[in-house]
Amino acid sequence: MADDVGSTRPPVVVAVIQARMGSTRLPGKVLEPIEGAPLLAWTIGGVEAIRAVSTVVVATTTSPDDDAVASLAEDLGVHVHRGSVRDVLARCFEAVAPFEPDVVVRQTADNAFADPGVASAQVRRLVEGDLDYVGIDGWPLGIAAEACRFSALAIAQREAVDDADREHVMPFLYRQPERFRIGRVERAGAGRPVAATARYTVDTEADLAFARSLAARLGHGAPVDLGELEAIIEDEPALLEINAAVAQRSSRSSEATQDGIAARPDSRQSTGAGASMGRGASAGDGRSERRKEEGDR
Repeated sequence: MADDVGSTRPPVVVAVIQARMGSTRLPGKVLEPIEGAPLLAWTIGGVEAIRAVSTVVVATTTSPDDDAVASLAEDLGVHVHRGSVRDVLARCFEAVAPFEPDVVVRQTADNAFADPGVASAQVRRLVEGDLDYVGIDGWPLGIAAEACRFSALAIAQREAVDDADREHVMPFLYRQPERFRIGRVERAGAGRPVAATARYTVDTEADLAFARSLAARLGHGAPVDLGELEAIIEDEPALLEINAAVAQRSSRSSEATQDGIAARPDSRQSTGAGASMGRGASAGDGRSERRKEEGDR
């Protein structure tokens, strides 16, 4: 379809959530309960709250192991697409293509506390800046998403041949700032200093324990605002010790990311090449952010 981002009509925004049972470090995590609801349900709740998103699709695999993922997503009232286990780019593209979107928001199912306000800002930046891809800078791991034009995603689907590009979906775009218009949503300020090292994604048992501890103190389900989480940690900084020793895997790991969004060792997330809004932006290392193992998202 024609790319109508920047036209007078509101863009069609479709969100895709990558989810599967396979995960080297924490198999089946997407169905693990957090305060009575599966992890995937928390992720869906956060994504549904993103402003301008009209459709949410859970992209899981054709493996029988993921029948439970598909069933849960259907029960929660969202669309389901089943595709390749390893070619996550194709799986995501095929999931959103039938809805003819202008903008695609990509999220992974191991982010229980993804803040819809951050993803909404990413969509707004992409549309208002006439960009192809918008990542983030300075946000904690597990809070943001990725946003791109569907037309750019279609190019990646046609042309990407590198295994890491097929596995992690978006690197093909943000690694080419000379070709694609790249932007980021930066966090203004450092938030609450005591919570600066927090990682909110779920890769391990320790991460799951941390998420459960936070959820027990929230008093409500998704969506969640980052400020709520940081306020809890400020009151109980010892909570950070629960998953402080967890190391984030890189995007070039041999283990497929949980359909992840890359992260730096310090857990402060920064995806997308460069902060410039135009073509030719200086290339940053989006991979250093967080391309988690595909099996867990």
